[in-house]
Amino acid sequence: MKLDRNKKLIIGIGSGVIAIILLQLYLAAFRHSVYSELETVDVLVAKKDIKPGTIITKDYLIALPQPKRYISHNTIQQKDEDAVAGHRAVMQVEKGEPLQWTMLGAAKGSGFTSLIKDGERAISIAVDNQSSVSGLIRPGDHVDILGTFLFPSLAGTTKLATITLLQNVTVLATGGIWGSGLRESEPYSYGSLTLAVSTIEAELLTFASERARLNFILRNADNLQTEENLPVVGWEDIMKIGNLKQIQHERNIRVIKGKGGE
Repeated sequence: MKLDRNKKLIIGIGSGVIAIILLQLYLAAFRHSVYSELETVDVLVAKKDIKPGTIITKDYLIALPQPKRYISHNTIQQKDEDAVAGHRAVMQVEKGEPLQWTMLGAAKGSGFTSLIKDGERAISIAVDNQSSVSGLIRPGDHVDILGTFLFPSLAGTTKLATITLLQNVTVLATGGIWGSGLRESEPYSYGSLTLAVSTIEAELLTFASERARLNFILRNADNLQTEENLPVVGWEDIMKIGNLKQIQHERNIRVIKGKGGE
């Protein structure tokens, strides 16, 4: 009996120790979540309106704290102020707006050429109302480019399929408009998008524009990540019920996460 009482005592003490450890872990996690909510980072904000093509100096900038959890990797922090000075704005930046790396162009050049970053080229691709998201794409936006091709087969037949050609491409101009019109909510008419690309990407788009129907998919301004191993989609993929169910399942997950504000 005495041995049983000792076992119970040891078990009770062990359970108490475990409960204390779990409580400490919970409190530590809670403190971390609270502090992360309060933690801020100094970011560069436009002190006054900055017009497209303007060479940015420190007179245009002010550092203000922003909650760290809401800062994207595209937002320019105060520690990078020296790297920003001397570059040209590629779009209109409103007073009080945090600066983003995608707002900056080359430090040299004038006019439209100042918007083209070192190592990139500007290429214009014809679009219509459908392929340009009903004319809602604006200079400074980022798009993915899809092409629908007739692929030749070894049997001498052709196969219709859609493939993602490029992701996260910067739009420099819509028609003849560059750097302005970003705040407009109403669509306006244009027949081309001018994009910032590399030389090999320019070759790819030139060929694709002659051989395929191109569609430009508008991205969230803060979403600069690209996806890997995207499939070529054809009739067989549309007809596979399992594929459609998996696509819908992934969409449901995004919708649920979106409701949580993530």
